[in-house]
Amino acid sequence: MAESNEKKTVADRAADLSEDVLESVRDRQQTVIEAMRKFVDRLDEALPDLGEERRKKVLDAFVDFAEKVGTTTNDFVARMVRSASGTLKEGTAKKAAAKGTAKKAAAKGTAKKAAAKGTAKPAAD
Repeated sequence: MAESNEKKTVADRAADLSEDVLESVRDRQQTVIEAMRKFVDRLDEALPDLGEERRKKVLDAFVDFAEKVGTTTNDFVARMVRSASGTLKEGTAKKAAAKGTAKKAAAKGTAKKAAAKGTAKPAAD
């Protein structure tokens, strides 16, 4: 049975977000690995006489590039998760504050009605 987003707790929503992010990161890592394999194969096909030393330099440069892209992506994802987590917490805090305000308003309304009827209890000093 699926829960509605409204009934999910902050922890549930954060867990769902974390799972989605981890799945996305795994997919990205797999894509990078496949791209690196294809690059190596195509490099060997395109430049079979490149020589081992030059081939190593090209591959090292490509690996450095892939690592920088990965680091940048991971930093972005981490910032996104922190931002989303903060948004979830803010949303929960606003709902809690709204509930507190509604309870106070209801209590005031009840007190006013009781005072109007003359059934209000005197305030304790």
